[in-house]
Amino acid sequence: MFLSNDSLPVIKVDNLCTILDCNTKACEFFGLGTQEIRGKPLSDYLNTGCETKGSFSGESEYIITRFHHYTGSVSDVIVVRSRDPRHGEQFHFLTIFDVSSSGSAADNTRSESIKNLAGRMAHDFNNILAGILGSLSILREGDFTGNEYDELINNAEDGVIRARRITDNMLLFSRGGVDPVPDTPAEPSYPAKQDDSDEKSDGERLLLLDDNPFVAGTTIGMLVTLGYIVDVVSEGRDVLAKYTEAVEEGDPYKVVIMDQTIEGGSGGLETINDLLKIDPEAVVILSSGFSGSNTMLSYRSLGFKASLAKPYTVRELFEALNTALGH
Repeated sequence: MFLSNDSLPVIKVDNLCTILDCNTKACEFFGLGTQEIRGKPLSDYLNTGCETKGSFSGESEYIITRFHHYTGSVSDVIVVRSRDPRHGEQFHFLTIFDVSSSGSAADNTRSESIKNLAGRMAHDFNNILAGILGSLSILREGDFTGNEYDELINNAEDGVIRARRITDNMLLFSRGGVDPVPDTPAEPSYPAKQDDSDEKSDGERLLLLDDNPFVAGTTIGMLVTLGYIVDVVSEGRDVLAKYTEAVEEGDPYKVVIMDQTIEGGSGGLETINDLLKIDPEAVVILSSGFSGSNTMLSYRSLGFKASLAKPYTVRELFEALNTALGH
């Protein structure tokens, strides 16, 4: 089915990322015969292998990486994963999109545009997932009826509709490749319910920086279930103003959660240093949809007390707060 595609290189790999088979286009791209490719680890050709975060372990459906040809040349590629439900979780089919440039300015621009587009789509998709997962997580944490219940359900439903618009764009982006096949859903695994009232905040103040109303609204709901009183702003300079005002009033914020990226404005990275000048002991959490970025991994060196990758559940939010507060 997938290997019959004759327009793009497609390879079949197992869960250890050993190459099991490939189509004709893949042989042409590799510059090798089928028998020479079979049995080789994918890491012989790609910078990213199955054992690394952000590869094809179920966390991502695509990666942007580099392909190393046996001749020594290197190509920039986007690798998209598809699965055939008939094979369950045992095999993956990887379609390779060569986005490397031939050296011209036009090709360089095209390559960077494709990379930026893919990253942007993933970031926006994670923001939407944050709202969906957060709404469902709130429902799991407490007993809701009537309007509150309907609002949370509607919030999650709206997120699904938004996500569908992005996947439509992804399909346009990948036109010419294999038709997507829906993954067989895995058995859900839910976090333990947070029901210990002595572990929750006792009306402490928290400041949230997020410019996405959908995500901000859901996060506020999650924080309220944890006992916090929440103020929200959409720009880094407003964080500084609100924090300064709270300190002067003698009622400072217990925690600040700042999104890394703010569209057209200053986000967490641009704001953290100025905030620490106001209060060197400020407890600040960095939040982002770019979960595997170097910034998120090195958050402590930047002055943050914890990091929070979108999307997240109430339990994950609770644990990030505990980490930041040193509990």
